Amino acid sequence: MIELFQITGSASFAARMALEEAGADYEAVNIHPRRREEPASFAEVNPLKRVPALREGDVAVYETGAVLLYLTDRFPALGPAAGAPGRAGLYRWILWLADTLHPAWWPLMKSASAHPEPEAEAAIRARGRDQMSAHGSYLERELARGPWCLGETFSVADLYLYMLVGWENYIEGGYELGGERVREHYARVGARPAVVRTRQLDDLDERQLRYHPELRAGLPIS
Repeated sequence: MIELFQITGSASFAARMALEEAGADYEAVNIHPRRREEPASFAEVNPLKRVPALREGDVAVYETGAVLLYLTDRFPALGPAAGAPGRAGLYRWILWLADTLHPAWWPLMKSASAHPEPEAEAAIRARGRDQMSAHGSYLERELARGPWCLGETFSVADLYLYMLVGWENYIEGGYELGGERVREHYARVGARPAVVRTRQLDDLDERQLRYHPELRAGLPIS
């Protein structure tokens, strides 16, 4: 059985969607966001104590992109197999999402207290929005090729992109990434039964906002 170390509603959401899509036999191990030393097995799987992390027998995998690619190797429904047409495109998408789009949200999400000088804070946020606008334009061009990131083939890249687009709802003052094609892709992925089920498991609405912000996996975070 696969163990998924997760914090509901965090980046582990992408891995849980993939496991649900695959119909995998897995156990969710819920990590308290403020007590990551519990359980001790979490640090054994990921010494950085970040989610998602997976353990299957003697195999341990962490970092979102690596987890999704590992699951694709395990479950053919999640994307092209190694050596198959489309696999190179999957590598490109997952690495771009992990290395470029995922971290690009941080300048827009950081608390104002992290930048005590208002002018410096405003400049960082403005640069962040400019960068995200460029990423949105790129996505609009790429998604013109078909209903999914890989054209006609659904993959874990669609799940990862869906999660990251949903993070726009965390931005104070509002933000919308990309245009019509990004909106259509978000709706298309969000309507998949496994994705609907994962939102329910993670206590998230269609915008990926928590129904109960004070809880993680049904437990208080205080």
